Amino acid sequence: MTDYNTSEVEGTDLEPRTERALTEYMTVLSLGGDIYSVTTQSGSEYRVDAREGRCTCPDHRHRDVRCKHQRRVAFAVGDSAVPSGVEEVDEQLGEHVEESPQIAATDGGEVISGHSEERSEAEYTYHVEPPEQGGARYVRCEGCGREVIPADPDLIQHPNECPNSE
Repeated sequence: MTDYNTSEVEGTDLEPRTERALTEYMTVLSLGGDIYSVTTQSGSEYRVDAREGRCTCPDHRHRDVRCKHQRRVAFAVGDSAVPSGVEEVDEQLGEHVEESPQIAATDGGEVISGHSEERSEAEYTYHVEPPEQGGARYVRCEGCGREVIPADPDLIQHPNECPNSE
């Protein structure tokens, strides 16, 4: 478990959304870049764009507030310090966001070199569709340009001339 910085704010002085962001069970998964999937304890899933400060939840969309999902992402990735005095911080805070080093691609995707041992020369970029297209995560082979949903390079059917074909 990661040790998080704490600030001097007392838990009783917290804004309710901040307290819920820290205490409710939520899973934060990186989808690439500054896009995160946040699944709540009720099973609802929301997309958070940490760079643009957006979330797909009704609280953010209809009230134009910084929702608990945006706050949870900020705590999970270490952009915000966890205030001292908060009782019962969710023990899984930040557990799912640690990633291996990746290189930014020019279109905002992420280049993953050597996805598997068999493909040490392979290069793939991971992307997320715009919300109006469904927001699904997909992967593109940089050798042939083929893409696949779900984002699993092993599902791509490369043409024979592709340097990433087996």
